[in-house]
Amino acid sequence: MSYELFYNHPAREWNEALPLGSGRLGVTVWGSPEEDVLQLNEETLWDGGFDPEADNPDCAAHLPEIRAAIFSGDYAEGQRLTQKYMVCRGDGSHSGHGFGYRYGSFQTAGDILVAFTDRRGEPSGYKRTLNLETGLCRTVWNDGSRAHEVRILASYKRGGMAAEYRASEPFSARIRFRREDGGAETASYAPDGFAYEKAFPDSLAFAVCASVRAEGGCVTADADGIELKNVTSFRITADVRTTYVKPGMDGTPRPSNDPAPATGKARETAESMAERDFDDLLRESAGILSSFMDRVKLNLSPADPSLASLPTDERILRMREGGSDTDLLLTYFAFGRYLLVSSSFNCVLPANLQGVWTPDFDTIWSADYHININLQMNYWLAETCRMPELTEPLLDYIRFLSLHGRRTADIQYGGARGWVAHTITNPWGFTAPGEGAGWGSFMCAGAWCCQHILERYRYSGDAEVLRENYDILRGASEFFLDYLTEDPRTGYLVTCPSNSPENSFITDQGRFGVCAGPTMDNEILRMLFTSTADAARTLSMDEEFADLLDKTAARLSPIRVGKHGQIMEWSEDFDEAEPGHRHVSHLFALHPDCAVTREHTPELFEAAKVTLRRRLENGGGHTGWSRAWVSTFFARLGDGNACLNSLNLLLGRSTLPNMFDTHPPFQIDGNFGGANVFAEMLLQSQSGKLVLLPALPDDADWQTGSFVGLAARGGVAADCRWENGRVTDYRIYAVTPAARGKTFTVTVNGIDETVTAE
Repeated sequence: MSYELFYNHPAREWNEALPLGSGRLGVTVWGSPEEDVLQLNEETLWDGGFDPEADNPDCAAHLPEIRAAIFSGDYAEGQRLTQKYMVCRGDGSHSGHGFGYRYGSFQTAGDILVAFTDRRGEPSGYKRTLNLETGLCRTVWNDGSRAHEVRILASYKRGGMAAEYRASEPFSARIRFRREDGGAETASYAPDGFAYEKAFPDSLAFAVCASVRAEGGCVTADADGIELKNVTSFRITADVRTTYVKPGMDGTPRPSNDPAPATGKARETAESMAERDFDDLLRESAGILSSFMDRVKLNLSPADPSLASLPTDERILRMREGGSDTDLLLTYFAFGRYLLVSSSFNCVLPANLQGVWTPDFDTIWSADYHININLQMNYWLAETCRMPELTEPLLDYIRFLSLHGRRTADIQYGGARGWVAHTITNPWGFTAPGEGAGWGSFMCAGAWCCQHILERYRYSGDAEVLRENYDILRGASEFFLDYLTEDPRTGYLVTCPSNSPENSFITDQGRFGVCAGPTMDNEILRMLFTSTADAARTLSMDEEFADLLDKTAARLSPIRVGKHGQIMEWSEDFDEAEPGHRHVSHLFALHPDCAVTREHTPELFEAAKVTLRRRLENGGGHTGWSRAWVSTFFARLGDGNACLNSLNLLLGRSTLPNMFDTHPPFQIDGNFGGANVFAEMLLQSQSGKLVLLPALPDDADWQTGSFVGLAARGGVAADCRWENGRVTDYRIYAVTPAARGKTFTVTVNGIDETVTAE
């Protein structure tokens, strides 16, 4: 099966445009036969900058009175004091609209517009495609007797983009650059290309440069654009560069406000790509993409062949109306992997809330890094689908957070050791609490990020991963050794104040988000402490610290079952203000952790089912990323039928016409989390065993199939074939040197077998 998105009309809005990416560079293609739009992004194109005043030194002195209020049950006073003292100073994220503020916003670089100026009537035979295995976006149409073809790529090898416009007979067009942000800057045009520069006040500068090469005809330029008359073809090669430099702990060095260096780099890329044949650029870029995409393959029974002739947007609409489409699901699985390569390959920063694609200046939620699930969800499939190189920008960013989080631990929490990061963060090192106590005081967000270090070790089996990152794990643990306090009501150690991400509970005083010891905090910290202790022992170091972590973990509140048979979300058995809330934070121990399992914690396993059922019965899973997480929960619960139904809902209700996930609006974590669900349905290894087909649906299309290359913890991958829902053949093989010759327990059709990795 070839994985391709297909449309029979041009994009009418950005949510219909097709995404290309080189990792650093993002391009969305509209494919219009009248005026084509190539909208550009670059991963570091943010305004704003480091904010040395964000951490609040008044917080630590008031922690005792905040805690006293909460422990006495006066949640109104506890929340009032937390809002007064335990939020950042200044505007913070400015309610998710950081554009023009110190927090900043990820934003568009602008649009390259290609207008066809000698059209011969209404176009016919229109088709627009995106091949997910080559990264080529292709548009064809006819106007009269003239056939047009447009091919566009973002080069993983070169970093820039290339667009080739051809026709069977001479044609004319006009190229211009547009960036409508209210600034006075304009592009400078010449017959062989254009350049655009902009500098943000007290922030970075950036540049867009393009080279234009034509065959035949005449090319001229004026102050408003580039005119091409009677050409047979032309190519645009372009790049976007910024002067972004990650700030040190004190905010220096600051990025240069001079766009000249960015212009030089962008021009160099555009001109060097212009010297190369388009097919050569495509061949080398497609080779890189396919090296990732070919690592994992999934084949299922043939679906209705008549669906293959339907455009992608019509197939999505059909699913919205309740139809099923197995081939579209497989395309969605490929699309998620394609997007991760396209927004994380060879990058400085990890994929943000919108990957590397936004048409906006004031992007919703600033397209920042929400680390109370969203950034984490972006990278789950990097491990399960054997793309570990793509975690490098994430791990580098976690180190960056840990450095800035030391400042926050010291200033915000009165000299606490280690490091801490809260709900929101950005490329400038913002680690303070957010501006709203009810959501922004979640201080276990950075600790959750540490799980990606641990999973990178578990999937690779390489102790060097632990050695290189042990200081980050230890620093995160040290902060909580200082921050935890004893709850006088229970004797357990708790975080206080904190919150269960973005959710709130009801007491006789009203509705509140601030509390002591929410279940998710306990689950994350138990994971962090025990894993850091294990890491220390694996590395034969820090034995006393490891012992202290084990003792501290034992004093955390256990996961408890509440009055509805559900896992309690808070330390008291409160009811939720929103029973169908999008976050299901208290199931962290089910996924992405593995402390709740059928074998070892059967009571909690059943309570997790109740928790999930209650959320969904009350409207939960209504955002794309939430539905993706719900689907993963079902996979961990071994419920393949519910898992497939949830995936169908994800595509039908939370997928835009161009297959981007919608919160709403567009938010890419659902694409990444949804792709990971397929891997979790077919292979799980979190229990220490490799379980084949742990959540296979009863649906006929899924009863016979095969997969190749899914990853398991321990440095191995698996291939598997099955018929009538039962494994008929499988293979376990090493993908890292540490795994070769190791033995693994594999659960096959419910029976455990011992296998040596090939």
